[in-house]
Amino acid sequence: MSKQLRFIVDALNKAPYNKRFNLISFDSLDSLSLLQVLNDVLSEVSPDHKIDLREELPEQTAIRMLNLLRVLKYKPKTEDSGGSSFRHSLIQADKGVIYPLLHWLLERMPELKKRAYLAGFLMKVEVPPEHLQEEQVSEMYAVYQDLVEQFKDVHKTVEHQRSSKFNVAEIRKDIASMEEEKEQLRKRIERLKNRSASAPNHEEMLSAARSLRMERDREIELSQHRVEENNRFLKSQQKQQRLSSQLKEQKSNNVSMTPELLLTQLKEDNQAKCVLAQETVAKKIEVKRRECIELEKVISEGVTSELDLQTTQEQIDEVNAEISRLREKHMPGADPVQNKLALFRQQASIIANKKETTAEEYKSALDELAACEEELKSKLDQLKDFDGKEVLQDDEFKRYVGRLRTLNTTYKQKKAELFGLKAEYGVLARTEEILKSRAENLQELVALLEQKKGVHGYREAQEDLEQVSAAKGEVDQEKAQLLQEMSNMADQLVSAIAKKKASLAPLIKELRPLRQQHQELTATHTERKMAYDVMFAGLESNRARLEQEVRAYWEECTSEESQYHLLQCQMQSLGLHRQRVAAEMKTYVSSNAAEKKKSLRDQFTQKIQEQEKLGKALRDKQKAVRESHGSSVKQVKMWKDLKWLLQVKHECHQQSLQQQRHTAENQQAMMAKGEERLVLT
Repeated sequence: MSKQLRFIVDALNKAPYNKRFNLISFDSLDSLSLLQVLNDVLSEVSPDHKIDLREELPEQTAIRMLNLLRVLKYKPKTEDSGGSSFRHSLIQADKGVIYPLLHWLLERMPELKKRAYLAGFLMKVEVPPEHLQEEQVSEMYAVYQDLVEQFKDVHKTVEHQRSSKFNVAEIRKDIASMEEEKEQLRKRIERLKNRSASAPNHEEMLSAARSLRMERDREIELSQHRVEENNRFLKSQQKQQRLSSQLKEQKSNNVSMTPELLLTQLKEDNQAKCVLAQETVAKKIEVKRRECIELEKVISEGVTSELDLQTTQEQIDEVNAEISRLREKHMPGADPVQNKLALFRQQASIIANKKETTAEEYKSALDELAACEEELKSKLDQLKDFDGKEVLQDDEFKRYVGRLRTLNTTYKQKKAELFGLKAEYGVLARTEEILKSRAENLQELVALLEQKKGVHGYREAQEDLEQVSAAKGEVDQEKAQLLQEMSNMADQLVSAIAKKKASLAPLIKELRPLRQQHQELTATHTERKMAYDVMFAGLESNRARLEQEVRAYWEECTSEESQYHLLQCQMQSLGLHRQRVAAEMKTYVSSNAAEKKKSLRDQFTQKIQEQEKLGKALRDKQKAVRESHGSSVKQVKMWKDLKWLLQVKHECHQQSLQQQRHTAENQQAMMAKGEERLVLT
């Protein structure tokens, strides 16, 4: 339920709702606000439902929502107990009905929008058979069915085109651009071929370039393969280190573990888990199953009134009284056998409760152990990522050394205490041996005295009698206390039952005529409800038929109006073209030379002549460039060689200057030391 509520709140906080709810504020909404939220979600599915619920009657709201839910094919869980209960819960804004409905709507919003859109065209209008006998009505209905079928075909085609993800305009544009690129590449290849055809060893250079390209591709593949192999080697090395450390840990843990001890431990774990599975888990499953059955019963029932609550309270009181009578009947009397059985039952119940609590504690301890082991495993994995070694910081290392020092001092103190305790234990053991020997001597002496007096075994019998009498006194005291408590409880229950009966007697008398009146009112309400539903269904069908006719006429009027405006625009554009043609003919036929020059024909002829002159000039320029191309290329090459020579000279000059500077520094260093040396360079 919490996941469902969280999903609803998150969806309502997003567009297009933007409600700004949280879990507490949404759960505390009143019935009208909750219905308004549901109506907003339904209006997102179908815009016709965008209505303020304060301006609409509850019955109309329920009928409108139920019609839309029927179109959307929503199946409520309470539908098994009758549609009236779901309708009543919807009017009352029951959270057990509204929350699953909101979750269902928000989870399938795109699908439901599409279904609601199609329902406006595919939900056929039901026409009574007596009206279909008329010729005009039958013809219109046949046309309506044909239009529905056409809509189905068109919708299928549109969905197919949308799912194909092909756009003809984009494809044509891509093809045109690819053709242009292809043409450019072809021209570029031809130019390169023409340039390289005159070069010596043309074929050998092409084969060498081809082999060079292949070798470079192969080098790239080998480098990628090498990187992959290095990564695999590092991963395998890390895995080997992790597995070796795990193996060392397992060996260190199993040093003192024998097969018998391991088998015994596994048997104990198995027995404990069997107890959990057979007793604790089974009881929990049974409790959850009962809770689910009770909740389903509560959900399936309608709205509970005060009379129903009073009836339920009476039944509870009767059952409690019956339980009290049975307890008094089976209450143990003065029979000692029954008293012992009661004590044994009490002890058995105490032991069973202790067993259950121990099992729960054991289960919680197992869960905590599993969580700790999981956390330890994750920490070890994180630690092993750092080359399998624990990295300590400065502060941590200092704290670790401090802990070792404190442990060392504690160990020395405990060791000294242990030596003292061992010495004291030796003294006490010796004292115990001496006292035991003296006690044995005294017992032998007492036995000899008893034998002389003729009362052999008197001391042992006296001790046994004292123990039995003390135990009997304790048992008698517990029995008396238990009997007193049970008698007090019985008196309290009897007095409480009498008070309840006395207080409920007048209410029961008042309830009987009210029940009869409730039955009569229920029968009257059912009859009037049926008549209302029949009348409402007839009015709703007439309203839907009239709305359909109005919608059809409105669409026809809209289409005709749009056709009219389209034709008007076309006529205006044709009039403009006609005026332009008339003006062109007038200027062309005119005898005035100035007006003739203004004609479009003369203007276009003049522009063509100018472009031809410009093309001729560009061709002449291209020819001159081709003639001077060879000499220009040689000149550029000579300039590049000159630049390279000057650069080399500059580098040589820099190296010589650097060498002279280095020699001068060495001479100064030697002179500073007081030595004179001859340096040959």
